[in-house]
Amino acid sequence: MKNILLIFISFSLNTVAQQYVWTQKANLPAPPRYESVGFSIGNKGYFGTGANFNINSVYNDFWEYDPVQNSWSQRASVPGSGRYGAAGFSINGKGYIGTGWTISSSQLVDFYEFDPVNNTWTSKANFIGSARYDAIGLSINGLGYIGFGYQPLKKDLFEYNPSTDTWSQKANFPLVARQSLAAFSIDGLGYFCGGAAGTTTYNDLWSFNPTLNLWTQLANMPGVGRYGNVSFVMNGLGFVGSGSDGTTPLNDFFCYNTASNTWLPITSFPSYARHSSDAFSINNKGYFGLGRDQFANHYNDLWELSDVTSVNSPLPQLSISTQFIPSENVFKVINHAASTVTLSIIGTSGSLIAMQHIPPASDYSFPLHLAKGIYFCKATDGNSQPFVTKFSVN
Repeated sequence: MKNILLIFISFSLNTVAQQYVWTQKANLPAPPRYESVGFSIGNKGYFGTGANFNINSVYNDFWEYDPVQNSWSQRASVPGSGRYGAAGFSINGKGYIGTGWTISSSQLVDFYEFDPVNNTWTSKANFIGSARYDAIGLSINGLGYIGFGYQPLKKDLFEYNPSTDTWSQKANFPLVARQSLAAFSIDGLGYFCGGAAGTTTYNDLWSFNPTLNLWTQLANMPGVGRYGNVSFVMNGLGFVGSGSDGTTPLNDFFCYNTASNTWLPITSFPSYARHSSDAFSINNKGYFGLGRDQFANHYNDLWELSDVTSVNSPLPQLSISTQFIPSENVFKVINHAASTVTLSIIGTSGSLIAMQHIPPASDYSFPLHLAKGIYFCKATDGNSQPFVTKFSVN
């Protein structure tokens, strides 16, 4: 007979267990769109380019967000053709955008630098990889990187040195070529998550060490594989979420701790699920917006993610009790809340094992077959701080 040990995680246990809250901010004062570019420079965030095929439009406009004033201002447009699926990043007070796809179905290799002080764009050395869109861009230790993308699918990675305005090729990604990944950098390493190759979507996470020119596989992100997901960094932790599994847009988000190579689910995005959105972070707050849903609705909204210690009115704690009975292969839940609760069981590898919707104010049981190991249980209702617990099956 298996024994069961339940361990409840305090919400003050390490930074990764901190809970988070979403707050809607001022909409982008421009047409809704998807497949734009987003990054931050200093204390300002930037969104630009993108497409909305409901109105047959591809854009090259560029916008600056001020989180203190909660306001947007239009800046100089990105040079060249309007584009979507471009890649971008920021380095040392400058922004960079390149590659992408035009409304006339041309793939691009041009590359530009944005100076926010002078509100000017300068043409830089063209990207030396093949023309593409849906690539991913990020910066690591003062150098820029663009890689992956389509067409055809790519698995290459190129490094940009802004001091010399030169590109060089780095080691190829060791697995399947893909497009529409999320990427972020922490402590001198780049992290690449998800993406798609045809109808196959991925939830794997890889780090790239530019000093060693080395790729390393890490713990898979929880939940389903996805493309068009977003990422940002807060308090030294990586956050990845949204996207599409190939059929259905997603609104779940997860937090990655590089020190322990572990993921935890956090508060899901509270508005419409979507893919191909944009994100950036400013002063340890994440910002997420734009994108498209499965009905081809496009969005121009912006949402801020912050930890509950940084807001004036933290959400109440979700009241729920759980118990796994291995001898009966049954998971029992008591939902004390007056709302429906979504409960997820997640393995340490990041795989979603089970998901159930628990009716309000109810005792609820469902069959669950688990092998020996450690698991996470997360419960949310959209109105409270999520309930998170860790348990082991022996």
